[in-house]
Amino acid sequence: MTESLAARLRKRLPRRSVVYARARGLFSRHPLPPGKPVRLDELEKSDRCFLIHHAAEVGPVFKAIAWDDFWVCIQGIARCRRFLREHGEHLEPMTVPLRSLFPKGFLRQLEGQDHRTYRQALARAIRPADFAAIEPELAAFATRELAAYAAAQEEAAPTPASYIARLNTIGSGMLIRAFFGAPIGSPSFERILAGYRKLGPFGLVWNIGDRQKEAYGEIREHLLEYFIRDPARRPPGSRESILGRLTDDGPVDETMLGNLIYMVEMGRYDTYSLFRWLTKYVGDHPAMARRLALEDPENPSGGGSFAEAFVLETLRTDKSERLIRKVHRDLVFDGYLIPRHATVRLCLWEAHKDPGVFPDPFRFDPDRFVSGGPGPDEFAPFGLDHHVCPLGDMAIRSSVLFLRALARNHRVLPTADGLPVRGGYHWEPSSQFAVRLEPCITQGQAP
Repeated sequence: MTESLAARLRKRLPRRSVVYARARGLFSRHPLPPGKPVRLDELEKSDRCFLIHHAAEVGPVFKAIAWDDFWVCIQGIARCRRFLREHGEHLEPMTVPLRSLFPKGFLRQLEGQDHRTYRQALARAIRPADFAAIEPELAAFATRELAAYAAAQEEAAPTPASYIARLNTIGSGMLIRAFFGAPIGSPSFERILAGYRKLGPFGLVWNIGDRQKEAYGEIREHLLEYFIRDPARRPPGSRESILGRLTDDGPVDETMLGNLIYMVEMGRYDTYSLFRWLTKYVGDHPAMARRLALEDPENPSGGGSFAEAFVLETLRTDKSERLIRKVHRDLVFDGYLIPRHATVRLCLWEAHKDPGVFPDPFRFDPDRFVSGGPGPDEFAPFGLDHHVCPLGDMAIRSSVLFLRALARNHRVLPTADGLPVRGGYHWEPSSQFAVRLEPCITQGQAP
């Protein structure tokens, strides 16, 4: 079927945000941010450092066009934090629209008393001691899954898809255990995992369809039946989980339950993506891999945990990218007009490449974080304002568990690689990136 003339014309017409920005720019006493309206979505795909180079030419606040909308980019963590502080009440975080699944939508979009109520309840339910208690179970799970992947290579050559699937299972399992308390391998665990594989079989789905509604309903009903309505039916140990603590604290309403379900869904993609980057750097740096394997978790040398520093450096180099906000009224920031309907990109990846803070910023060097480290206006891997991710510490600790399971038990041998690619939501290792895992014996371990 050929595309209609009306559809082709609609594609050529400027979007509302672009038309409004141009009109307001003509009549406002404050200018629009500088720079030509470059095609951000196209140029960034071909040059990951485009925004760094462009900001050096036009300044740290500049305009762009992306996906046919008017965008404003802001660089520098302190500057981004100030923008959120001055104008946060007129900004909306961009995230998956979830109100079709549960009332009020996702926590990161809530404001005012609703945001405070749900965030405080969640904060009370996140207990480091609970996560510490399940760390041995999570570490053993990651070890088994990586060993299973290594064994499968005897029958089939490693592929990017097979390793991504294994990492997805590890990341999903860790989150299901920590959030809901379902013991790994139990019937409830397997049922919830199957629900998530149905919810997003190939990654996070932005536009909620019938499949997502059905899968969400199945996960929700299982959690209500076995984890919420009747405490006597809860699996052993489920109380020491985020859902378990919330249930003890009071009734868990539909908005809170929906947020938990989708925090796991979004976290699954972020987790296995981070695990891929960790694997790549372990394979690229054999000396660092040996250092990871030999490190005593109880008594790290050099002032801090090298495994944790390795995770933080990976977040700096590749995983902490940006915050996106939609503007709901005309704003003036640093003397520039940021018009209503604009999308603002707060550039974290670029800020984490500041040579004044991180010398030789494109070199992978975990020792930056072993002793001390940058301050909050220099490194912000989990957000900037009151919407900062409350689960950042859990993400780091689960990544350390995975990293140690990988480095202590395997030699990581990349079989194919290439340049990073812009994925659906984040930059990712090359689509060709694949690894072979060979068993190794770490000093001090039994053969």
